[in-house]
Amino acid sequence: MIKLIQLLKRKSGLTQEEFLQYWEEIHGPLAAKMIPKLRKYVHNYPIRISKGGESPIDGVAELWFNDLESWRESVNWYRSAEGEVIREDEDKFIDKSKLVVFVAEEKVVK
Repeated sequence: MIKLIQLLKRKSGLTQEEFLQYWEEIHGPLAAKMIPKLRKYVHNYPIRISKGGESPIDGVAELWFNDLESWRESVNWYRSAEGEVIREDEDKFIDKSKLVVFVAEEKVVK
């Protein structure tokens, strides 16, 4: 199993609540429907556990693929004209200058 993991920060001018609502109600369903070879798509939302400052990220996305070839096909699609719908939608709520992305292979410890 291959995961694309994204650490997301909201665009300036959006509250965290607005960011999370857009991600859950608009972008999430769009991405889940359109991204090819996507096996599983998970949103991780922050939980405030103290009265400290604001979190450096507003959410973590996990996009799961069966293998590297499936992930590569998805990346090629994302970069294509067809993937422009997703890219443009991301621009509405994600600060891409603060986006952290990495590809991982899950190793279950417990």
